[in-house]
Amino acid sequence: MQAMIFRTLVEMPPQQLQLTPQSHTFFIGSCFADHIGQLMAECLPSKQVTVNPHGPLYNPVSIRQVLATYLPSGIAQPFDESGFFETPEGEWRHWDYSTKFTAPTQEALAQMLRNDWLDVQKRFATAQTLFITFSTDHVYRLTQGKCTGHCVANCHKQPSRMFAESAESLEQLTALWTDFMQLLHHELPQLQVVFTLSPYRYAKYGMHANALSKARLMLLIDTLCQQFDFAHYFPAYEIVTDELRDYRFYDTDMLHPSDQAVNYIWERFTEWAFTDDLKKYACERTALLRAMQHRPIHAQSDAHKAFLLKLEQKKKDFLRKWGNWE
Repeated sequence: MQAMIFRTLVEMPPQQLQLTPQSHTFFIGSCFADHIGQLMAECLPSKQVTVNPHGPLYNPVSIRQVLATYLPSGIAQPFDESGFFETPEGEWRHWDYSTKFTAPTQEALAQMLRNDWLDVQKRFATAQTLFITFSTDHVYRLTQGKCTGHCVANCHKQPSRMFAESAESLEQLTALWTDFMQLLHHELPQLQVVFTLSPYRYAKYGMHANALSKARLMLLIDTLCQQFDFAHYFPAYEIVTDELRDYRFYDTDMLHPSDQAVNYIWERFTEWAFTDDLKKYACERTALLRAMQHRPIHAQSDAHKAFLLKLEQKKKDFLRKWGNWE
């Protein structure tokens, strides 16, 4: 007798992605990209994983603006000088970066962004897989100041009168991203692109408007995946809404996926994208790093000295088998 399954399993797309211990990855998009990117950072050396260098980005227009600044051709400057602004509290920020990028002067912030950009551009040039998470098709454009009309990446909790909110049409987004994908492949032909759609629910739009927004983004992603053979889709959104399908898999706000849901998505993702070598590497690396972080109660004890000898041997074995873990 066949056992009953009280859920709908989401079928994974054909496995076209093969992540290995040598893979260099780049994550950009919403908070969901942060979660998955940080889990990847536990599996690979830090120099091989870049996660949201501007902070979380939510709409396809802002994501495209930011990625364009890292293209080798330099078609877009690292950051627009007119995007700097001073908050009422005397902090300097930039409209294309999150609130974590703050400095007491414009000059100090510009230097911070310039140094960060130089590092990230090198990482982007060597990336082999780009993960992009769209969350909403709503954009906020400035209605005043030097950047009037600019689509901001973050509103920085500034007064709503400074912005005009609108939903980008599917036609606009498709034209924008079709052009960008062609440019991306021309400049970085080695790059594979994996799209995901954030499961976050925009209750502030109303649930019908939220569904329309997600549908437009889904159609955008599907169009790009059909048009470009280096573009792929991982169904994180469907896993939450169709497979897990329960409020117990949402956080206390009932809008964000819970940690348990994120971990389950990660488990499904590793099954889909990781080679057997990467699964073994990640497991052994995690165990090694955990041992290296051990803090003894009695540092001079014979037991701890024996532990250190074993740890040194584990490091040598790991280096011999895999190479560096950092």
